[in-house]
Amino acid sequence: MKILRKAAALLSAALLLGTGFSASAEALDLDAALANEDWNNIVEACMEKDQAPGLALAAVSGGEVRYKNWGMSDLAAQTQVTEDTVFQIGSCSKAFTALSVLLLQEEGKLSIEDSIGDYLPWWHVTYQGQDADVKIWQVLNHCAGIPNGETMAKYPFGTDSSLTEKTARIAENLELAREPGKQFEYCNLDYCILAYLTQTVSGMPFSEYVEQNILQPIGMTHSGYDLPTAQGYIQFFGKTKAYTPEPMKGSEGDGFLITTPKDMARWMQAQLGDLDLPENLANAIEASQTVLPEHQPEIDEGDNYFNGWIILENGLLIHTGMNPTFTSMVIIDREKDTAVFSVSNSVTNASEAAYPFYMTLIGDKKTAEYPVSANMMTLLDRVSMIAGYIFGGLLIIALISLLTQGRRLIKKGSTVRRERIRLIVRLIFLLPLLGLAIALPYLLGMLLGYQGFGYTMIWYWGAHSFIVTTGVLIALFLLLILISIKRFFWCKRDAKLRTEAMHAE
Repeated sequence: MKILRKAAALLSAALLLGTGFSASAEALDLDAALANEDWNNIVEACMEKDQAPGLALAAVSGGEVRYKNWGMSDLAAQTQVTEDTVFQIGSCSKAFTALSVLLLQEEGKLSIEDSIGDYLPWWHVTYQGQDADVKIWQVLNHCAGIPNGETMAKYPFGTDSSLTEKTARIAENLELAREPGKQFEYCNLDYCILAYLTQTVSGMPFSEYVEQNILQPIGMTHSGYDLPTAQGYIQFFGKTKAYTPEPMKGSEGDGFLITTPKDMARWMQAQLGDLDLPENLANAIEASQTVLPEHQPEIDEGDNYFNGWIILENGLLIHTGMNPTFTSMVIIDREKDTAVFSVSNSVTNASEAAYPFYMTLIGDKKTAEYPVSANMMTLLDRVSMIAGYIFGGLLIIALISLLTQGRRLIKKGSTVRRERIRLIVRLIFLLPLLGLAIALPYLLGMLLGYQGFGYTMIWYWGAHSFIVTTGVLIALFLLLILISIKRFFWCKRDAKLRTEAMHAE
């Protein structure tokens, strides 16, 4: 999420791509780059690190299109990934949502200079206790002041069409974290609001508007928002596990476009200006790629976030995407008429294969130095697995201790006063630890920048092993508390029986 912080992932990619762009025209040879041994080794090593089941890459350059695929779209059915495999693309969806708003501007139905409240009558937000005016461009560029973590934690689950509005209304009467227009903060709810804005202004469901006005004119005939996809996977105690999370209809504008590598090749060609498109769509695409300095504080020196894209100082457009079981990356280089897209049906660093491929394509010698590492979710699973086995072993030992406690106390002997003190000391120690164990999912959410995340959202994002291990730890502390309490009352009862026996004599 991205429980890779999305903003951090985007900035990291921007910094990496901001170096080393000297290349000759001869370097743009798609076939040679696809066959490059260093690049292939990097991708395969990344897939192995994360046990990624499948991966696909689409690349376009100078009118040429190439694809490369690895692994399976469904392990149980042994279905191979192809350029026609259907994936979710996570936050790479945001460029489509932004384009829908800019199309409405092109049609004269709104202006990005307008206030959100001009179109959504219920809209009301405050900053430092005072009413705040939020412009459409501020929402497009993640500088509206809406906090990301605590708003994402409120996303509703389900498939009902009413959830588009319900999700947008999370912002209703919200206290902004920053003054609108002053500071960048990547916020997923921004794009849920824009999806509802598109729906309200266009008079048709957001998904239908995008399909009719963007996907169909571009020729993305196997793309949309309510389509069956490749099976998604997570890591669960070191194993690759099939997982299909609950749908979030209200989050379509944020990260739930469904498409294929072949359709994404069309999308990239549209971004490069290589397709014959309707004039209004071509104009909207051009507007989406145009940096307006007065509209956006820098997110890094020379780099900006505009209309669903990070636009680097050198003009590259990039974005990454992550859903619970899909990750992706897209790079657009208009100057070289080249673009690359990569996607996986798991949360893996291999999904960013577009980056080392692009570097290989332009002849950058740093490709071989690309860091091969496991994804954060993979690392979380491994840590949870080790901790789970340790806590599970301690739980079994504690259970055996509970069952044999009476016999051991008979041998040792004790007094009620001593056991009372021991119980108090143990409770002082164990109760805070129990509270800490119960709070672990919330603490993890805070650590990742998602305040308000708890068991439901951590589970939704695929950290199942972490939740299971947390449950084992909670059970361990509860059992230790039970052992301590039972020990005291056993000793108290034994003392009473001894006293009664003495009186009887």
